[in-house]
Order: sequence, then structure tokens, then C-alpha cells
Amino acid sequence: MLHNELSNLDFNVVVLQGTQLKSGIQKFDNFALFNSKSEIIKYEFGCGFYVGGEFLKCVKDFKIVNERICCLRLKDKWFSCTLINVRPCTNKQKKRKR
Repeated sequence: MLHNELSNLDFNVVVLQGTQLKSGIQKFDNFALFNSKSEIIKYEFGCGFYVGGEFLKCVKDFKIVNERICCLRLKDKWFSCTLINVRPCTNKQKKRKR
């Protein structure tokens, strides 16, 4: 469903936050989902990236720092960039940590 909506909008790289997908890389025919999520805490949401189309071949690295921070490195002949996705704490998370 997400892929259908994003392909209609012609987006190839999208930052995702508040995801409930499995942590890691899930590859499909013409797109992939890169996600960081805590496997220990069930109610903790993750963050990640949707990459599709021609940009899929440009993905060089995906690093999970923790369930709220991940990095995606893209590199091609004429460009190189690193996207950092940081999901902030919610009020509920701040209260739990006190």
C-alpha cells in the first residue's frame, strides 16, 4: 500500500518515522524498506527509509544506531550523500525514562 502511494507521487527516497516494521532491510521487486526498530520493546516505534526506482542501486550502506536513529548512504558516479533519520522522543517515552 505504501509503495503504491509513493510510486504514484514519483518519490524514490522517503524518510519514514513511527514505523512498526521489522528491523533491518526488506527487499522487494523494485523497492526496499530500511528500518530500525527495537526488537525488545514491543510498543517502541522505529524509523527508516523507503528506497525505490533507480536509487535502489545507489544504496551503499545502512546503519542502525538505535531504534530512533538510522543512516542511509547513497553513492553514484556523480554524487554521494548520507541521510540521517532521527525520531524524537514522545512525551510518553520521556515519562517512562524518569
